[in-house]
Amino acid sequence: MNDILIVEDDDLLRDLLKIVLNEEGFEVQVCINGKEAMDVLEAAKLSGVLPSMIILDLTMPVVDGWQVAAWLDADPVLRDIPVVVTSATEEHGEEAKKLHADAYLVKPFDTEEILGVVTLFSLT
Repeated sequence: MNDILIVEDDDLLRDLLKIVLNEEGFEVQVCINGKEAMDVLEAAKLSGVLPSMIILDLTMPVVDGWQVAAWLDADPVLRDIPVVVTSATEEHGEEAKKLHADAYLVKPFDTEEILGVVTLFSLT
């Protein structure tokens, strides 16, 4: 397990996550919104090469993370990919539990938190 899809509209956070995860040996692909992620995941289904994990921001333009999570959950091919959702509000945590979400992180989180979550799922 070493391919991670990051779906995040914040340029700085997206770039930081990519750098940190690359340094830990993970292959990272990034998307700036949910629509782009859905397109990438549809192409991945066709190629048969799915990401091992998705880090998904809930609040984004175009298509938000809530919609992406519901879409993932409804797809029998994609629903088993671990999803770590992120949001700037702690209140979203309870709602995120109802989604296809394996973990929830409140922004700002530090790199040790995200590495801990990613490592936990890469060991399973």
